[in-house]
Amino acid sequence: MNIVMAAGVLGDFKLMSADVKDILVNLLPPIFGAAFVLWVWGNTKSPLKTFVACIAAGAIWWGIANMDILRDKTGEDINRDKTAAAVVPSRIVEGRPVVAGGEQQ
Repeated sequence: MNIVMAAGVLGDFKLMSADVKDILVNLLPPIFGAAFVLWVWGNTKSPLKTFVACIAAGAIWWGIANMDILRDKTGEDINRDKTAAAVVPSRIVEGRPVVAGGEQQ
C-alpha cells in the first residue's frame, strides 16, 4: 500500500466522519424531537403535556446545535486550577468514616 493511497483512505474516512457528525447533529434531533412530541400526544392526549414536550424537544435540539457555545461558556465558568477532589466516605465503622480503599480517617 503506497502512501498516496493511504492518504486517500484517511481523507475518505475524515469526510465520512464529518457526514456522520452532520447527520447526528442536524438530522436526528428534529426527527427524535418530533417522535417524542407525537409519543407524548399519543399517550396523554393532553395539550399542556404536548406543549411542554415541544419546549423540551426544542431545548434539546437548541443545545445540540449550540454545543460549541455551551462548551466554551461552561469552560470559562469552571476554575480547574485550584480544585481538589473531596474524599467521600463509603461507610462508617466504629464511628469513623471509611473511604472506598479501606483507609480509616
